[in-house]
Amino acid sequence: MRSLMMMGLLCGLAACGESVEQPAARDADAPESGAAAQVATLDEATRNSVFEKAIRASGAACPSVSGSGRVAIATGVKGWKAQCDNGSAHLIQILPDGTAKVTSRTY
Repeated sequence: MRSLMMMGLLCGLAACGESVEQPAARDADAPESGAAAQVATLDEATRNSVFEKAIRASGAACPSVSGSGRVAIATGVKGWKAQCDNGSAHLIQILPDGTAKVTSRTY
């Protein structure tokens, strides 16, 4: 009996015509603010230097960042990909408090 009531409720909600939007998808194009916006305005050499320090602080080896570019780290999450001259690559997300979340991979 309960399952029939739940099915009726779900069908009723589906008939309302309102779409359910995921919060991450809704915020995907939201403008960056705070530290993330400041990093985005840096010239490439300065930005690479900042990323190099963040990568080293995470414990990963990175003699020098040879390049960086914007990437989507996850749905609705903007970040950066930093390529080191030792062949390692790192995804960097600038958190609202200004800290960098570094995810590393090596080849």
